[in-house]
Amino acid sequence: MRTLGMDAIQAARGVVYSDLDGTLVDSKTFEPGPGVEAMIEELAGSRVLVIPVTSKTAAEVMRLGDRLPLAPLAIVEGGAVLMIGGKDPELAGPGRSSLVEKLEQLQREGWPITGVSQMDVDTVCQVSGLDRTGALRAMDRLGSEPFVINEGEHVDAAALSLRIKELGATTVRGDRFWHLLGAGIGKGTAVGKLEDQFPGLKTIPRAGIGDAWNDVPMLCWVDHGFLLGSLVADEEIPCSLTRIPEMGPPGFIQAVTRFRQRVGV
Repeated sequence: MRTLGMDAIQAARGVVYSDLDGTLVDSKTFEPGPGVEAMIEELAGSRVLVIPVTSKTAAEVMRLGDRLPLAPLAIVEGGAVLMIGGKDPELAGPGRSSLVEKLEQLQREGWPITGVSQMDVDTVCQVSGLDRTGALRAMDRLGSEPFVINEGEHVDAAALSLRIKELGATTVRGDRFWHLLGAGIGKGTAVGKLEDQFPGLKTIPRAGIGDAWNDVPMLCWVDHGFLLGSLVADEEIPCSLTRIPEMGPPGFIQAVTRFRQRVGV
């Protein structure tokens, strides 16, 4: 395990909250690449924390932490679960079973959606691009239920989001999946909860890097938000962000470089 110790939090001079798929790791290979690995090594040496903020699971982030000197903190499952040091993952909202019940209610109402809990491993591999081992890690969830719109079907996203809100839950859109979460759960609110537990993070320069709709609340929360690629239209962004044309590891490296130049860390 290469994840940093808890003492790194108090010593930190800056923090980068980063999405994973399509940002820190390539969305097809799910690998960071040597350039990102070297960048994270350099950040660790400069006492700049890299905190994953992702829809991936705890198991997936732990695997990445075996290779990279990431912070001893992480936000997973789209903000539904906090990882703090070596402790058990901490739920920030309702458990997955209650969310699956809401998804089944939506299906009974005729919404053409399918949850990951209803898919077998081969189907998750097909939809996500993961291998079987990776798919099993992605299916091991505590507080979220990813789902897809059934092939060939069209859904009014605003109407679906409203109905989910009426059921007492939240939905956000990622790269490949929509995510059903507890009411008020998201990447931005999760960063706030983490900073409430570790208030020193609020006093150092903070960057956020992401590429999809579910990243925007996190990017708007921090001091320096960087949006990679063009998935999210300008009119969907409620705050001032820096857009980086490249996605994945090249975009991540550019965003970190700009952040460090701005704040001198």
